[in-house]
Amino acid sequence: MGITVEAHFAQQLASNQPHIRERALKKIGKWFERISVSSEELNEETFLKIFKGLYYYFWHCDKMLVQEDRAEVISQFIHSFKSMEYSFLYIDSFFTTMTREWHCIDRYRIEKFMMLVRKFLHQCFQLLKSKCWKVKYIKAVLNILKKTVLTPSEDSAPFGLKTHISDIYMEELTKVGHDEVTPKILRKFLLPYCDVLCYCDDPSFLQSVKKDVFLYLINQDADEDQFHEFPILQFNPNSVQKLLMKHANKPDVKRKNMKVIYSIIKEYEDYKNGINAFEKMLESQHSNRKLRKRAIEKASLKLVEEEEEERSTKKAYKKKRKINSEIIDV
Repeated sequence: MGITVEAHFAQQLASNQPHIRERALKKIGKWFERISVSSEELNEETFLKIFKGLYYYFWHCDKMLVQEDRAEVISQFIHSFKSMEYSFLYIDSFFTTMTREWHCIDRYRIEKFMMLVRKFLHQCFQLLKSKCWKVKYIKAVLNILKKTVLTPSEDSAPFGLKTHISDIYMEELTKVGHDEVTPKILRKFLLPYCDVLCYCDDPSFLQSVKKDVFLYLINQDADEDQFHEFPILQFNPNSVQKLLMKHANKPDVKRKNMKVIYSIIKEYEDYKNGINAFEKMLESQHSNRKLRKRAIEKASLKLVEEEEEERSTKKAYKKKRKINSEIIDV
């Protein structure tokens, strides 16, 4: 029985020989273009086999410039398919593979895989941009993310992968869609993280989503004079608040989750009232410094008093010994 095409590619991509891996990477891009217009149908199993090979291909990539180039090539394959169905299968296979293999990545390779995830997410948004941000395509991509890396469950995906994606999610969306994504479209991209806020039991991940996704919007123009080169995503604070309120009012939301949601709503209210979150943080730090200064001064005064008391005690002890000595001599 002959080996299947996808198994053949997977073996070559995972080969120990660099020239075999590089040749396979070039061939597979052309194969993607050809197969997507042929009568032969591809399924999820086929893509998962191919992505296992791509995963090990990238595992072997050394040197930073090579890693960046190959990460770009692998993520750009999203656009190789003539059918959106195959593009979605490719995206699904990538995040499924990352979810499965993330725990196996050692500390020497984790940064390059984080870069690959960033570039891949960027190309996901580029794909949606090429389709004019049509809602049905946005939903398709978000459903894949919700199934793999944006689920509230703690057991669904590794914590490091989920927090990395929440950290880069809004940044990459801003880079790609700052001039086209309207507040209405933005709501669609916030929905998966609204579910996370409602049903996630991990307090660390909740805080990550709060800071990197929702507060990102109100902090992106915190210092325009210094960071004017960065694009800004347009949003409607009232719309975001309503969206959060709608989710907070669900009957099965736990109190601790509700507390986090209401804290975000409060931050948005402050933003609308002209209270800058960044300035508030600096003021808090300044206040803490003042408190620390007072505490140091208080501790210093106490230390001086204790030293004075100790000196007085020693002086009284010496005087007593001297008196006792004079009495004995008499």
